[in-house]
Amino acid sequence: MIARHTISLLALIATIKAAAAEINTVATEVGASAADVLINKPSVAPVFSGTSVIQVILSLAFVIVLIYAVAWYVRRMQLTTAGAGQSMRVVSALSVGTREKVVLVQVGEEQLLLGVAPGRVNLLRQFDGVAIENKTSGLRSSFANILNDTKKSTSSAAATDVKKSANHDGESTVSQ
Repeated sequence: MIARHTISLLALIATIKAAAAEINTVATEVGASAADVLINKPSVAPVFSGTSVIQVILSLAFVIVLIYAVAWYVRRMQLTTAGAGQSMRVVSALSVGTREKVVLVQVGEEQLLLGVAPGRVNLLRQFDGVAIENKTSGLRSSFANILNDTKKSTSSAAATDVKKSANHDGESTVSQ
């Protein structure tokens, strides 16, 4: 770090010495003092100086980072789908495993309960009306209640297919 600053300082001193030598040569050619040459000499900065190139590169990098930040924010807030007028939206989602979810999706006037796993989406139940409203308070508890009701209805549907009934002798018979 110190070596880099030392090299920069030595380069600056060499530049100042070269500028002073140029001023002295111009002054001797004109026949004036070095101070008069400095005062009357128009200062024209080069078009592509080192600082202007660095400034342009940093400005371009800032604009690119800003574009990525805005794209991330729009994708994060789902602003791309909100204004598109689509009739499909996720009402609620519940994680049931490390990579599995149960998702309630509103499609038009009906809601679909979907099981989502890596590489697979299964329809668990289809609701003709609105199963749950899109509310921020109590949404998880009502969604959990609907999920439990769905589990009970599927298990009770399987139980109604095969009923056990007891006859007068105390023996169990199976009727379909």
